[in-house]
Amino acid sequence: MSWWKENVASRIRHYPGKMEVEKYVYTPGVHGLEQAKALKEGKILGAKCGDTIYVPPLTLCPDHKPGELVEVRGPWRVVTYTIIAETMDGRRLEKPEVIAVVKPDDAEGGLIHRVEADQVYIGMEVEPVFKPEAERKGTIDDILYFKPK
Repeated sequence: MSWWKENVASRIRHYPGKMEVEKYVYTPGVHGLEQAKALKEGKILGAKCGDTIYVPPLTLCPDHKPGELVEVRGPWRVVTYTIIAETMDGRRLEKPEVIAVVKPDDAEGGLIHRVEADQVYIGMEVEPVFKPEAERKGTIDDILYFKPK
């Protein structure tokens, strides 16, 4: 399924089916490979450029030099969020899902991920919950969700 990008919500068009993505090759770069390894180990990395840490890690710092990869431990906070109650085709979800931008206090950037909580608010402290080690594949989906701390 794909969506035609449109800046007016009432004119969004939906095209069922599959997009031809096999023609495209994504190379994650050196930091991407290290990030994948870290996710398999239950860690999240950032790139330290001077005194600033960027999450997800940048391939090159703003000064065009490679940054140092460092583990980001948090605390993580909800910066913004949305609650999804329906699927893209309009079916009601049994339980609404919360999708949030979560950001570590000591870094720039953040991750977009699910938050499992009865109540969500801006500034809420959360922590990542990883899949069991045997099920991890080195992708962002190795983080099941973020939960309140």
